[in-house]
Amino acid sequence: MKRLIAYMFLVLVLTLSPQSWTKANDIGEFEIEGISIGDSLLDYFSITEINKAIDESKDDRVYKVKSFVEQKFKIYDAVQISYKANDNKKIITSIAGVISFPNKIDLCKKKMYQIDNDLINLFPSAVRKDWGKYDNHDNSGHYFPITFYFDDASLAMVSCHDWNKSTRIDDNLKVSLFEAKYASYVKNQN
Repeated sequence: MKRLIAYMFLVLVLTLSPQSWTKANDIGEFEIEGISIGDSLLDYFSITEINKAIDESKDDRVYKVKSFVEQKFKIYDAVQISYKANDNKKIITSIAGVISFPNKIDLCKKKMYQIDNDLINLFPSAVRKDWGKYDNHDNSGHYFPITFYFDDASLAMVSCHDWNKSTRIDDNLKVSLFEAKYASYVKNQN
């Protein structure tokens, strides 16, 4: 009887544990603040909240990029979400969580490598690339991206951004997910 109770307890713990015991095969199985690629932005934010969010869209306006900074998130200081500009359902094509590290780029990089290790374990079949230091094209600073490429051309990225003081942007850590078409769009923008 004791063994049966111990076995049931173990099954219950493993079933209800927040830790993932399986490996993710693509970014659709990964969440940032409970939000995933392919979800509708309207399931999480009202039209008013979406309209009030900071608009960081490119000039071509193919995709809308909205940054939500005034919400109370569990892990991140801000969440940045993209969707096709002409999509009334606002299906999420990219999501990123941002944590501020004001003037603490070394702490940011330490956290980045911890998350990198988690992503290596979570996405064992993804192709990982550590890009080292990468300068922003507008001389506003530089960043340290590590990308994970999937067979379907989607990608995950963890990066630290070291901004020049003149930008008045805090150094930050970003965990990003891009569905395949959006990843291609971003690649072609750079």
